[in-house]
Amino acid sequence: MPDQILIFWKNEVKINFWGVRGSHPTPLSPEKLRQKISAVIQRVKPKDLQSPETRELFLSRLPEWLFGTIGGNTPCLEVRLSDGSCLILDAGSGIIGLSNSLSKEHQAPGSYHVFFSHFHYDHIQGLPFFMQAYNPQIQMHFYSPLEDMEYTLKDHMAHPYFPVTMQDRMTSHQYFHSLKNSPTIKIGNATISWQELNHPGKAFAYKIQEAGKTFIYATDVELGEVDFIKDGGNGPFFRDADFLVLDTMYTLGEAIDKYNWGHSSFSLGVEFAINWNVKKLALFHHEPKYDDKQIYSNLSAAKWYAQRQKSSLEIMLAEEGIGIEL
Repeated sequence: MPDQILIFWKNEVKINFWGVRGSHPTPLSPEKLRQKISAVIQRVKPKDLQSPETRELFLSRLPEWLFGTIGGNTPCLEVRLSDGSCLILDAGSGIIGLSNSLSKEHQAPGSYHVFFSHFHYDHIQGLPFFMQAYNPQIQMHFYSPLEDMEYTLKDHMAHPYFPVTMQDRMTSHQYFHSLKNSPTIKIGNATISWQELNHPGKAFAYKIQEAGKTFIYATDVELGEVDFIKDGGNGPFFRDADFLVLDTMYTLGEAIDKYNWGHSSFSLGVEFAINWNVKKLALFHHEPKYDDKQIYSNLSAAKWYAQRQKSSLEIMLAEEGIGIEL
């Protein structure tokens, strides 16, 4: 991971992406790596190799999909509040990189607040490898609107699924908070609220507000007509958000073919963000079958679609290793 994601600014909210893929981890295969190297070699000219400066210039001009990678880990975001409080959104395989980064911090937090959108494998599979949870000096707070959260998490860390149990070997102080009867909670100076999403088995979006800024994490949602109704339930939650991370797993054609699978297309995601006057949208929960080139192609199409709507919406890709300040 780039070093810059280890730097945090006081009095600001910082969002770090540790896992951005959906469904299952997607490592960069040897074949895809060879294809990237081959594509770079085909572009290089003798003048590009004349000096360190020309080499760096050549690399800087390569397409983004070629020089780097979106990442292959499943969902996990880190949100650092202005007072240093650490919120973790989902515990997919991306939480392992977060754990490794935290172990290198000189003054890492003494408590963590983990919010689960839902409990499908790709959103909890990294939790057994979050090493801070095995430290008896650490406090682990877990949140979900679902009341069976504690049973679900402990059951998935038990024989025959995993050799280390949560209740016996995770020696941190563990607290399980049901949000069913709590539409909002406070952590530090931030207010966190939640809203149910259209996804098989239920999933939930989280809104984090602090110092006049609003960040929303809405993964695993299949958008429909009801989500765009101006006087419906989405207005108070999504309207005027500064930054929205949204499930945009498919193209429109795929979303139609996979109706009721619980995911959205990037074009619907753009329409949704424009509809609710969102300032910045991150395309998220990338289809595991897509390579980097396809995902960047979707980004280009999404930006074109927003421009066609004459919108000022800013659109980016959720990529492992990048950080956003609010």
